[in-house]
Amino acid sequence: MSFHLDYLAILEGVIVCGVFGWLSLRMRMVDKSGLVAGFVVGSSVFIFPRDGWKWFTVILVFHLVAAQFTKYKYEAKRRRGFAQEKGGARAWQNVFANGGVAALLAIGEGLFPSDVFLAGFIGAVGTATADTLATEIGLLYPRDPRSIADLRKKVPPGTSGGVSPLGEFATLLGSFIIGLVAWLLGIGASPEWNFMRVMAIALISGFLGCTVDSMIGATVQEMFRCSICNKITESKKHCGEPSIYISGCRAIDNNLVNFISTGIGALVAVLVCLFL
Repeated sequence: MSFHLDYLAILEGVIVCGVFGWLSLRMRMVDKSGLVAGFVVGSSVFIFPRDGWKWFTVILVFHLVAAQFTKYKYEAKRRRGFAQEKGGARAWQNVFANGGVAALLAIGEGLFPSDVFLAGFIGAVGTATADTLATEIGLLYPRDPRSIADLRKKVPPGTSGGVSPLGEFATLLGSFIIGLVAWLLGIGASPEWNFMRVMAIALISGFLGCTVDSMIGATVQEMFRCSICNKITESKKHCGEPSIYISGCRAIDNNLVNFISTGIGALVAVLVCLFL
């Protein structure tokens, strides 16, 4: 274990995460619980790795991009019954579901420095970004998506596991953004972390991690039907009323699916890093 307390990095991390957390709360990107969770995730990413500010910038880009596309055409999504609750403000469950794996990998890098933690971090954040953009942009696709478990079957918009050409494009876009940011920051400590390697790690892991997310969503994730508007939803509450359970495993909600898929994305990234 080679981690040594860097009190300056701790102070910088607390200040930077505190400022961005406060701004996120004011801009309604997160609620109060999301503020606390974001502070924990952001501080871990900033403090533990060497050049932690670069790691923090990568996950900050995810946070900003996710918030922007969540609010993009929000009213149109709301009218169709697909918008995130609370105006798109993320709660602690969503923050940890998307950033928990990345935070653990950043801590691992600080304790046991290795390229595998960096690759896994890029894969986890790339998957989270890909999945968020696939959802928020894919919802705007004008036709019914198809179930990833059976591409011959059309499903209502907003159904977990539904895929569309627009959503798949958004998946690659999210992965590309994270790979590009990581490369521009020079986040790798050696010349081996060139553009092609970083982008391969980000694109492959982001795409496969997001695909796993869709497969779990289409097969075992709990699903509900709104008692008011009759839409299929992954939310236990819709239109202000409790939703009616219709299928899936009651223990597997969307947040758990996101956590699992970012973990899969991280694992794929490590494998790409080791064999590329």
